[in-house]
Amino acid sequence: MQTTMRRHPRLLRTLLILVAAVVIVGWSLVSQLTYGPWLRQTADALVLRSPMISFRYPGVYEGSARVGHVAAKVRVTMGSRGITAVEFLQRPPGNMNPLIAEVVRTGWVLVDVVTGATISQKVTLKAIDDALMKQQP
Repeated sequence: MQTTMRRHPRLLRTLLILVAAVVIVGWSLVSQLTYGPWLRQTADALVLRSPMISFRYPGVYEGSARVGHVAAKVRVTMGSRGITAVEFLQRPPGNMNPLIAEVVRTGWVLVDVVTGATISQKVTLKAIDDALMKQQP
């Protein structure tokens, strides 16, 4: 066997690659079966707590939120009638532009998101909510 491996280095390399691939796929499958459901459940449990009267305190506030590897950090500008701008300091994966446009359009964080909102959308809304919770008269 040892002389066979010396004569066939490609065979040894192929076997090592095959073993590595099996280990990686197995690890990936296990992590998806455990981490994925936890990530979705944790994102679904996020609660928006900012009070409706928070628009009384115009200014610029920063907030952040994280669920697992998905994180958002935002700078929220509040005007006399609500949210006027949201700037990402740390952007989560995905297209958040429609969500931010809706938040600015309504002037508030409690927007109707599409059923099945992504984890990134939920984390973004929580980061905006976190910024609003930092307002002071």
